[in-house]
Amino acid sequence: MNSDFRVSVDFFAHHKTRKLRRRLGYEGVVELLQLWAYAARVRPDGDLSGMEDEDIELAVDWCGEEGTLVPTLKSVGFLDEDEGGLRLHGWQENNASWRWGGKR
Repeated sequence: MNSDFRVSVDFFAHHKTRKLRRRLGYEGVVELLQLWAYAARVRPDGDLSGMEDEDIELAVDWCGEEGTLVPTLKSVGFLDEDEGGLRLHGWQENNASWRWGGKR
């Protein structure tokens, strides 16, 4: 299990974060960070396949309108979808050593 994950110093100014905040408020941004923390603990490769949208909302304790978090995260580019399911966008590149429990 990992004890941390990387967040860019430009995270809050990034256009995807700003879009997320505009669409879901600061709660959406916090829940994205919660999702990253969840992945670091439980899905260290960033692969969320097998999880339904509701499972992801429950994993991060989403209190907003049911069914809005995951589609919004996909539309702004924080989640990618492929034939296997959902993945955190850029997770392996940005958290490569963290996903195996190592430190940089």
